Amino acid sequence: MSQFSSLTQIDPDYPASYNSCRMYARDLAERRFLVVNSLDRFEGFFERLMEGSVGRIFRSPVQPAEIGRRLERAMESNQVSTVEGIVVPNDYIVYLHPDDMVLFSDFATSLCQQMEDWLIDLADERNYGFIDQVRIQLYGDEKIPVRSIVVDAQIVELGDYDPDYQEEIQRTEIYRVVEHTGDVPPKLVRAIRSDGHEQTFMLRKQITSIGRSTTNDIVIEIPEVSRQHARIEYHNGQFRIVDLGSTNGVMINGRRITNSPIEDHDEIMLGTARLEIVPYHSSVRR
Repeated sequence: MSQFSSLTQIDPDYPASYNSCRMYARDLAERRFLVVNSLDRFEGFFERLMEGSVGRIFRSPVQPAEIGRRLERAMESNQVSTVEGIVVPNDYIVYLHPDDMVLFSDFATSLCQQMEDWLIDLADERNYGFIDQVRIQLYGDEKIPVRSIVVDAQIVELGDYDPDYQEEIQRTEIYRVVEHTGDVPPKLVRAIRSDGHEQTFMLRKQITSIGRSTTNDIVIEIPEVSRQHARIEYHNGQFRIVDLGSTNGVMINGRRITNSPIEDHDEIMLGTARLEIVPYHSSVRR
């Protein structure tokens, strides 16, 4: 028996209006159940991003699940009834304060893609339709208060939608926000464990700490990495790495160092963890 069956039985001894209320209650309960399940799936995706990795970043005060709730609210409040059914917005811009958005910089494109899939599933469960491809973008705006979320939702035809071009647009916005908030040109750090597991982080401020402790900006949870192992600094247009007195030291291209400049594609070893600095490509070309 369905968990909603107790709400749906029609009693012939009661007026139609009473039975209508019971049917409405059933529909509301089912809808809430579907929303919770969908939101659970969405939150599960974000948790999987952070599990089993070579590190993690601090979670933002703005949680992805809250962004999801705002998107769902925008979808519901901007629906349009047509002869073919209910049409809901397909184009969403999520505005965050730059200090909040920058904390999503490592996985913003993946997060947008997952939110798009989540909204499509939600609309399908509610029998809503879209007129075109669903698109979600994150933008930093200083006019938005810290820890606040503003969503602009539109029903629009996107024309020749190109997901690769759209990803470039999002990456360019990330670059702009990182450069603005951290006063540093963004770089990527590719971290590879000895077992081959890999994750990529963005250098988004002038001092980035690396180590096994969760207080670091980049956390590498393997025994060979010290709790506070090293830090990457940006000063006078140059990135440097500094050994913080670690047990297993820091090596660049096979040479042990205590304080040294680093360039793109240098191989940096922290114990058995290998790091590589790579460029962050952000230019939008059409």
